[in-house]
Amino acid sequence: MCGRFYLKSAPAEVGEHFGVPVRDNFPPRYNICPTQPVAAIRMSARHAREYSLMRWGFVPSWAKGEFLENLAKRPLINARSETVLEKASFKNAFRRRRCLVPADGFYEWQARPAKAKQPFAIHKRKEGLIGLAGIWETAVDPDGGEIDTLAILTVAAGKDMAGLHSREPVVIAPESYKLWLEADERDMVSLEGLLTPPPPGFWSSHAVSTEVNSPRHDGPHLIEPLAA
Repeated sequence: MCGRFYLKSAPAEVGEHFGVPVRDNFPPRYNICPTQPVAAIRMSARHAREYSLMRWGFVPSWAKGEFLENLAKRPLINARSETVLEKASFKNAFRRRRCLVPADGFYEWQARPAKAKQPFAIHKRKEGLIGLAGIWETAVDPDGGEIDTLAILTVAAGKDMAGLHSREPVVIAPESYKLWLEADERDMVSLEGLLTPPPPGFWSSHAVSTEVNSPRHDGPHLIEPLAA
């Protein structure tokens, strides 16, 4: 799964990388958690790329009653790529409302026998921004207002990640940003072809402090390698 990530690149870098104007002057965030607002790149109603803030925790437009109450306790932060076109919660968003979630890296926790899980920071071996594959939906909050929500797609872990966890977030290569954002329902086969782990050697990882376990903690020290 993908339950935490970080974005340390400046707004201007995000805008340049994704080819979109970014007017927010957001600070670096080193411990982005579920239910928080996150940056996203999507297509606007005018069919142009736009930067937007969305809540990390997908809410289907039809969600009501007990289902909606359960989402408050256990938000839908991830969608499995293998079943995204089968699940009622996700299939329409995958067909029509895809987005890119800018990140510099993410965290994963490795299970250890008789010990607490060890957090790792994972990033491109060459560093730099990545675009995580997302789907989004506009939901209605309890007060009647509209809120854009998203989930990050995951896939079975590739060679780089297999030793840490069984899943990893889907990363869209820059040359496929246009396809991911603009494809319509006639291009489902091409889109599904993007839902694979990166090639071996793409990721680099290192153990980090368990401080990242708490949403209260933030700062660049969270991604520093753990002292031996």
